[in-house]
Amino acid sequence: MNVQQESRPGGVRVLRLNRPERLNALNYELVSDLYDAFDEVAADDECKVVVLTGAGRAFCAGLDLADWGRVPEPGEHRHMPAGRTGQAFIANLTQHIRATPQVVIAAVNGPAVGGGLALTLACDLRIAGESASMCSAFIKTGLTGTDVGVTYLLPRLIGAARAFDLILTGRTIGAVEAERMGLVSRVVADEALLVETLSMAETVAGYTTFGLRNTKEVMWLNLDVGSMPAAIALENRNQELGARSPEVRAYMASYSERHRRRSSTPKEG
Repeated sequence: MNVQQESRPGGVRVLRLNRPERLNALNYELVSDLYDAFDEVAADDECKVVVLTGAGRAFCAGLDLADWGRVPEPGEHRHMPAGRTGQAFIANLTQHIRATPQVVIAAVNGPAVGGGLALTLACDLRIAGESASMCSAFIKTGLTGTDVGVTYLLPRLIGAARAFDLILTGRTIGAVEAERMGLVSRVVADEALLVETLSMAETVAGYTTFGLRNTKEVMWLNLDVGSMPAAIALENRNQELGARSPEVRAYMASYSERHRRRSSTPKEG
């Protein structure tokens, strides 16, 4: 399988790109399997958080120029309707990840290049190993630097000036510079990357399903919203709907009880 899946306790699932002999470079078969894996995740009501990473020494080296594979015929894959091109089939994968209701965390191990970088940008959180590197390589092909959603996603994460820098120069940055830019939120030792990412995933998965799904939705929507009143209206909707949710009410009651017990515990000295 081009994508390995591993279910973890507490509503966490690991998806691992599995073409290590090609540095997990994207071809149509891998893209098809990623669509299928995220469809399966989205249909799993028990899953709260997904960790996306790569097998071997790379996250994803971008498009496999030596082996693109075969473009699915219209209707051959559920995400390949009539009229869709191979270009759109690959590019829409980032929208598919963004639309997945679970929180998605990228554990960036090694290079994330071109389409591989775009996959990390489509995730909600990014942690990098210290040997990770990132490159928006599209401009190097002789085509444009605009592909797989990078011109939409990257400026929203790091700002337009830095995004122009990376997209137009095609230069590679290391994990430390990626953290400084805000492209990743943490850099950890390579050998600790999966452990640290799973720890974050388990922490996030400890919150309510309602809270996580609606926070993800509104966070991304409010990056594009036209005004602060509109943003606050969406936040208010979340809080008011949450107050009516049985899951949220049970969680809040448990939280209040734990807080009450801690407050009533006598302190030594």
